Amino acid sequence: MTPDTLYRLAPPLIALQLAAFGWRVNRELNLGHAEREAFVLIPDVLNVMSLLAAVICLIVLPIATDTYLWLSRVVLAAGYVLIVFHPLTTAAHYRLWSREGIRKHAGNGKDYPYATTEELASSSLSVVIAVLAAAYIGTH
Repeated sequence: MTPDTLYRLAPPLIALQLAAFGWRVNRELNLGHAEREAFVLIPDVLNVMSLLAAVICLIVLPIATDTYLWLSRVVLAAGYVLIVFHPLTTAAHYRLWSREGIRKHAGNGKDYPYATTEELASSSLSVVIAVLAAAYIGTH
């Protein structure tokens, strides 16, 4: 992968990460006036961490030094995998893959949990695949 390829692939990744983060912040702000407490979801935490790594390794390091190519490739691969899984993991948080959906918690009279089982599985899978993709890109 050449530096030119990194320059072409970094801006779309950062734009997607910012769009996903902005969408989630907007959603939580709109729900902030409801009875439900606003909080940051696991996919949002992964997205923000990936966004910070992308900005540092894909923008700051190339400006500051010329020894960035390996780390930038690794961060780029992991970032794209995590942004692909972000909507799937967010949907898993709202139990869109379950027949009972969000009603499961409302029917039990329980508070909505911080992380659902589906969300934990999806976020774990996304981290494992991101690490595998980063390791593959880093060694080839």
